[in-house]
Formats: sequence, structure tokens, C-alpha cells
Amino acid sequence: MKRIILLLAISAFVIVNTIADSQNLQKPISFGVSFSPRYALELGLNPKLTYQSILQELGTKSVRLSAYWDEIESEEDKFNFDKLDWYVDEAEKNQAKVLLAIGYKLPRWPECRQPNWLEIRNSLFDSKLAQSEQVEIRNLRDQQLVMLEKVIRHYDQNPTISAWQVENEPLLDFGLCPKPDREFLKKEVGFVKNLTKKPVIITDSGELRLWFTPAKLSDILGITLYRTVETPIFGSFHYPFPPWFYRLKANLVRKKTIVVELQTEPWSREPLSQTPLEEQIKRFPPKSLQKNIEFARQTGFKEIYLWGAEWWYFMAANSHPEYLEYARGLFK
Repeated sequence: MKRIILLLAISAFVIVNTIADSQNLQKPISFGVSFSPRYALELGLNPKLTYQSILQELGTKSVRLSAYWDEIESEEDKFNFDKLDWYVDEAEKNQAKVLLAIGYKLPRWPECRQPNWLEIRNSLFDSKLAQSEQVEIRNLRDQQLVMLEKVIRHYDQNPTISAWQVENEPLLDFGLCPKPDREFLKKEVGFVKNLTKKPVIITDSGELRLWFTPAKLSDILGITLYRTVETPIFGSFHYPFPPWFYRLKANLVRKKTIVVELQTEPWSREPLSQTPLEEQIKRFPPKSLQKNIEFARQTGFKEIYLWGAEWWYFMAANSHPEYLEYARGLFK
């Protein structure tokens, strides 16, 4: 009898949430985009013209940019924000707000990008460190905090910057980075919050983690949402989770949650610039873009940043404008 009651309760839960998924399709969504000039350049695009088109042609009012460490401090103690300033200024001209990702681990592979003057041995990326290597890690972290303070003081009074994203999925072991350090993350977030009153966003994997620590540390929790990925063991893998899975996790952590990365381009173990066009379309046909948008709508999250806008323009430049044409309708 208890098993029957439990089964009925689970069935009722699934039915109610499935209905809620469907109802969420009708709710208004604020769409933004992530943009990386480096990635646009890698795809053979003009980064500035592509970015201007995203702001003017698509009309997005929310952009996520990244303050890559190796670009803003290419020489020790010499900070140059000219390149990043241009993108922030363009957003301001077009009445768009910028979510600025700051820190050492930031969006796009290889995630962690230390400047050349800060020598980091490959062994520092191992889980067990010798005593001398621990000293190097401490030096890295000290320099990291110096860099963070410079970035925040440069942009904190700029109203175009709506919030700070501190690191990118800092507790997920992904990218060419040192192993996740929970205690340093707590210190880092506290350090940032002492410098600014703008909201602090901490991000986490939508599928692979439970979000509790990032939610506790942040003002706003940012999650990634991917549907099909490439894995070294299983090859192409499609996540089986329904939309309410993400909503349930958000309810458990009781924190305002936004999607900072919704997959709108193919996942490839090789750079897309080196992947045959036919293979890219096979992995991510136009219908996948529409399905992922509909899936994200069903989760009920009201703010969603799309991941792959540069790729839409790359595909349009290669006689496949259907991705960009569909995206245009999202920002009207």
C-alpha cells in the first residue's frame, strides 16, 4: 500500500510539474547573449562588427562579457582596459546592460587564462601539490585578488555594468585550471562584496552539481543549461532531465536563479573552426536551436543568456542564415 501511495505521489508530482512546464511557454523571457571577441575572431569574424550587429540588429539589451586576465594585465602591474572599454561603451550606446565576468576562470575554453608573466607550471593543475607548488598557488591567488580589485574599481561606477559574475563554474572541475578551491572561493567572493554594491553572481553546472554553495555565496545564482554534449567515454550524450528538474533545484536552494549559458551552438571536442560545416549542422541542426529555446522557456527562469551568438553569425557567413534568422525573433 505504501508503495502504491508513493508511486501515486510521484506521478502526481510529475504531472503537475509537466503542466507547469507547458504553462511557462507563455511567460515573457528576457534574453541576453554571451559574447567573446576572441571566439568571434577564431571563427573568422570581425569581432567589433559582429558585436555591433548583436546590439543593433538583434536588439539585445543584456550582454555577458568577460574581463580576461591575460588581456587586461599583459604586463605585470600594468592594466589596460581599452579593448574591453570599447565593448562596454558600445553596450551603453545601445542602452544595453553588461553582466561582466571577472576572475581567473572565465567563459570559453580553456577557461583559465593567466598572463604570460605569471608562470604557472602544469603540475599546479594536479590534485596533489608539493609544498613549493602550494607557494605558487598562493602567489597566483594573491595576484588574482589584485587583478579583481583593479577591474572592480575601474568599472564599479559605470551604470552599464549591472552585475559581476565572479569566476565561471568555480566549483566544477573543468578547463585547464587548478583544482576547485572552495575555501578560496569564499574568500574571493567576500573580497569582491567588500568592494562593490552591485549584485554578485556565482555560476554552476545546471546538470552536474547541486548548486548549494554557489547559491549560498551569491546574490544571484547563474546556471548553465546544456542539452547535448560530447564526452570522451559515451561520445554524444543527451541529458535526459525535464525542464522542471532545473526549477526543482532552484526551489531547493531558494535563490534567484538565471540561466547564464543556454546552449545554442554545437558542442565539439575539436574547435568549431576546425570542424567540417556538415558535421556542425549534424550535431546541431536548426531545429535543435528552437528546441533548446522552448526547453529553457519551460524551466520558468525569466532571464536567459544565449551561448553561441558568434556561431550564428559564422553560420550565416557560410550560407546558413537560418540560425541567425530564428534568433532575430527572440529579441523583438
